Amino acid sequence: MDLPATLKLYLVSLDPGGVGLRMGLRVMLTLLGVCLVLLVLDHWIPLHAPSYVLGMITALQGAIQIRDRTRAERALTRLYAALGGFAAIAGIVAAGASLLHIDALLLVIVFLATCARRFGPRWQAVGMFAFMCGVVGSFLKAPEAQLPQIALVLGVSAVVAHVVQDYLMPNRPARAFRRVVAATSDISRQLRHMIGMHQAPQARQRDIHWRETLRLAGRLRGDIRMCLDYLPLGLEGPGSKASRAVTLRLLDLQLAMESALDCASNEVPRRPEGRAAIARHLQTMQEAETGLAAAVAGLPASFPGAPGPAGAGAAGAKPWPRRGQWLKEPILRIAIQATLACAIAMVGGRLISSDRWFWAVLAAFLVFMNTQTMGAVTVRGLDRALGTLAGILVGIGLATLVGGDLYLTVLLVALSVFGVVYLARISQLGMNVCINVAIALIYGLVGIFTPALLVLRLEETAIGAAAGILCALAVLPLGTHRAVAQASNRLRDALGELLEALAGVASDTTGRSSVPAAARAVDLAFAAVLNACEPFRSMWNFALSQAGTDEGLRRSNLQLHAAHLLEHALRHRAPTPAEARQLRAIAARLLAVQAPDGVAPPRASADAAGRRSAERQAIASIPDAAVRRALQILSESLEDDGKKDPAGRPAPR
Repeated sequence: MDLPATLKLYLVSLDPGGVGLRMGLRVMLTLLGVCLVLLVLDHWIPLHAPSYVLGMITALQGAIQIRDRTRAERALTRLYAALGGFAAIAGIVAAGASLLHIDALLLVIVFLATCARRFGPRWQAVGMFAFMCGVVGSFLKAPEAQLPQIALVLGVSAVVAHVVQDYLMPNRPARAFRRVVAATSDISRQLRHMIGMHQAPQARQRDIHWRETLRLAGRLRGDIRMCLDYLPLGLEGPGSKASRAVTLRLLDLQLAMESALDCASNEVPRRPEGRAAIARHLQTMQEAETGLAAAVAGLPASFPGAPGPAGAGAAGAKPWPRRGQWLKEPILRIAIQATLACAIAMVGGRLISSDRWFWAVLAAFLVFMNTQTMGAVTVRGLDRALGTLAGILVGIGLATLVGGDLYLTVLLVALSVFGVVYLARISQLGMNVCINVAIALIYGLVGIFTPALLVLRLEETAIGAAAGILCALAVLPLGTHRAVAQASNRLRDALGELLEALAGVASDTTGRSSVPAAARAVDLAFAAVLNACEPFRSMWNFALSQAGTDEGLRRSNLQLHAAHLLEHALRHRAPTPAEARQLRAIAARLLAVQAPDGVAPPRASADAAGRRSAERQAIASIPDAAVRRALQILSESLEDDGKKDPAGRPAPR
């Protein structure tokens, strides 16, 4: 493949469908709009320089954090966010010059902002707004007389962000989905080509080629997941059948890919029969691509975004944990860790600088954003520290070269801001590099740039990241292996409940209403498995658990595929008595392989192996091909569960 085609494929795999590109352009347009409106207002209402800083920060947050489904829901979230941000700044102003009161109020904001994650994306966005405004208020120390001006700036930021996101560059989920599907198909075709070419004569060439193949397969898995996230699984009406068909075709493509990779990873490519087997799997992949294109063509022209209103509470979340379960509540545990980390960062940050200590608090808070385990916090903290170091080195060089030139600096800052948004999903490390390059350039533009100031930022960031990692490791820690085991157990629970619900339809047709909810629970549980495994897939893991994690995710993907096959096959009919028996048998096995957190399930005994053989024979006799295939997938994946734990470690004998 020539260089232009290779570069195009790489860019497509990084940002399928141009989702990050569109978001970056939207953020830049929002920031430009806020600056222009504030400049116009400055002719009638003189604005202080801090007002522009606050407007830019809140505009950035408004463009990124608010992701509700409908225009009305987004407008309501922006109102709540503006009120929360104003309340945080007003509280800081009311605290006056008392550092103790300011610190105490900021820690309360940190705790409440983290707890807000429990109630869904809307309140997570409001909490993030309140925290950022609280930090800005602590640094700017605005007098009480400027509060009306601050309220005006928050309102302008919200209105401009709303106009850009909903009118100038609105989200179009159906169009974005089709672009992502097209990119996914391109990557799948290239992956088929690479698997088919995995026959290089020299071992070293084969190893290099295989690593590239696995890297591209990882991109394809992520793109398929993105496609599934776009699909409105709760869509009703004429498009509901087409939506379910697309879901199945996407999972068919993933199953065909995993089968082809599994076949090509063995020594069979060197034998004629092995090459023939690979060719059959690649043909299956091609048929899955064709089936996906046909299914997408049947979707309605437009459909809503992700299922479920973003402003609603988290699925299944209750306002308060049960008695005796407070310290086991994940969000409360993270809130305690984040608050303690910010307190440590405040003390350590002020020991270095009485003016820039807020950098340490920012770093300590942000390493806990969208994380659950000590591994995830550690990875986020290391990414932030290394990204700050690299960004400062690049920023010092660029700020020195441009020498305060207005137009060149503005262009480079715009590109850096675009990079922040574009790389947010792709690389936390790259995102932090862009953040610090932008800061260095802005400091050069306003005339306060010095290398010593940027070194101070590195020191403060390192203190905040270290405080976050320390609290994640020492205060109510949750290990990554344990989190993966918990998520895998929840996936098995959800699968068992779906199988029981499907089997129950045979004897009680009124139970069919519970099947869609059970299927959705499987999707949510699988997303939790992906999130728990994320630290194992970072560069800081040094590939120690990469192979095992990939194998565990492969089993989870197969189980998800089987769940959708069963839900689709039995959606409009009751299972036969033989199918119901096997559904209940698999559900019992799912319960049997449950293990304590972080402990691998025990190996099957000889008697159990005999029962498995009889079960395989019973499954093979089921007439319905889709049901038979799904039960075979579940049975085989459960046998693999007895050999390794969810993180890929061998099970004890």
